[in-house]
Amino acid sequence: MQPIRITLRPLYLLITWLLVNLLQAACTPLDPDETYYWMYAGQLAWGYFDHPPAVAVLISLGKDWLPGALGLRFGHVLAGTATVAALYYLLDRPRNGELLLAAGLIAAQPMLQVYGFIATPDGPLLLFATLYLLMYRRFLRTPTLTNGLIWGLTMAGLLYSKYHGIMLILFSVLPNLGFLLRQSGAWLAAASGAALFAPHLYWQYLHDFPSFRYHLSGRDDPYRLSFTLQYLVNQLLIFSPLLVYHYFLTFRRDRARDPFERGCRWLVGAFLLFFLYTTTKGSTEAQWTALLSIPLVYLTYHAALRFPDWQPAINKLALATICLLVVARLLLVLPRDWLPFEKPFDHAPWVERLAEIAGDRPVVVENSYRLASLYQFYSGGKPGWTFTNVEYRPSQYDLWQNDTAFQDRTVLLLGQANWHTSDSRPFATQKRRMQLKVVPDFQVAKTVRIAVAGTLPPTVAPGDVLDLRLTAVAPDPVDLQSALPLDLFAILQFPGGEQVFWKLEPLELKEISGGGARVLYAGPLRIPMDVPPGKVYLEFGLGYRGMPPLRGQSESLPWEIRSGAQ
Repeated sequence: MQPIRITLRPLYLLITWLLVNLLQAACTPLDPDETYYWMYAGQLAWGYFDHPPAVAVLISLGKDWLPGALGLRFGHVLAGTATVAALYYLLDRPRNGELLLAAGLIAAQPMLQVYGFIATPDGPLLLFATLYLLMYRRFLRTPTLTNGLIWGLTMAGLLYSKYHGIMLILFSVLPNLGFLLRQSGAWLAAASGAALFAPHLYWQYLHDFPSFRYHLSGRDDPYRLSFTLQYLVNQLLIFSPLLVYHYFLTFRRDRARDPFERGCRWLVGAFLLFFLYTTTKGSTEAQWTALLSIPLVYLTYHAALRFPDWQPAINKLALATICLLVVARLLLVLPRDWLPFEKPFDHAPWVERLAEIAGDRPVVVENSYRLASLYQFYSGGKPGWTFTNVEYRPSQYDLWQNDTAFQDRTVLLLGQANWHTSDSRPFATQKRRMQLKVVPDFQVAKTVRIAVAGTLPPTVAPGDVLDLRLTAVAPDPVDLQSALPLDLFAILQFPGGEQVFWKLEPLELKEISGGGARVLYAGPLRIPMDVPPGKVYLEFGLGYRGMPPLRGQSESLPWEIRSGAQ
């Protein structure tokens, strides 16, 4: 009896990958960030607060004609399939046993599996990382102007996907920089990539560079060993722990055979070391190094071809990893009643409860762009929004002005558990305890701009009392004494991200009318006795009664608190 032979065909494997991810996309609950990016896609632009626009473009491909989660994720499923197809060409179109090895390494990559259907910026980043490496190799082999131009297109795609694509470009070209600087095609690649990225930079300029200011500021936490240990453990998990030994062998026993392999080895090493260094400044997220799945697969695959005795072990370990990933993916799609534990990302039940309570009233959430976007998606498009105070980070909602439609309307306000208020009711989302309250005549206070009239001394001490005069202006009237009154605060922002704030009263105004600036406050500014010495930034903001002040309503004034003993 002849043994049964299974012939692998690349097209069949690719179609299987596509169909499995389409099914997974349709049946897996959404992560909150995915619904946030779905909000992006409803207002397409050249940029957004957190990320460039590629994630929004991909979501827009399916959101209006396919239902639910499948519509949101459809573009990312296509991108994930295109990533695998491009990786197949990067591996020089393997066949037979080589195809089995390549397919195993690809399918055993957790990041390629996850971002084969999850709708985040990492999906397009993986696609353009693969296309970039494909075109980079082509240019190194044939450095023509045409190849340089196409290579530049992939550079722009990287940057439109996620900002740290710039590090992929930098670390991959460094070992071949001398050669590249002599090639006119390389200069064309850099120029064309920069030109294509210019619309996004112009968007940043128009909006005062919100993304760059956010990503590059305020990240200098005291070092903790846990930051580094967490990072190291994450790297073992996201690249498949069963294959880590063969990654090590690839770098230990193999060597670069051409400039492209040298660039890939530099890329992996420098990328890992860079993010290892960032653990001295704070915690890292696992997916930040996800794009290294591509060069790791490439290098390990070619090393296994040069050391054929590795292949049986790699195939077995890859199969074991794939089985574990399949189990994890099944757990995501099983009905919640079948699971002995709480289903991950199961947000639909609490949204249904909240939507029933809200009725036709908009839902406004304190300090959670994630909950606001989840509500709007799972409620079928009922209006939901969020506002940000100093205890939470800003988001795209702070740039949008759609919430002006809620001015003077009755809203359902979903506040954090520490909201000091009466007549509220408890409400639980999947992970949080919140407070819920009906607020008539809601005032959209973020449009108010506050300015200091006159000057303040550059240095003060705890306990000092200064004369302060503040003016306020708003495009439309804002009632400070509505059903949910607004209080005025002074805010001290410290370089490490901490803040101190206290209330200023009484106010000179009951309503900030639209038009010119009017005096909002004229009185003492008392520096708290417990403020530590050092450099700070002074700001002012309005806060809904019982909540901290809102962000970004005044200019940040550099200040120095000197020791009270001086």
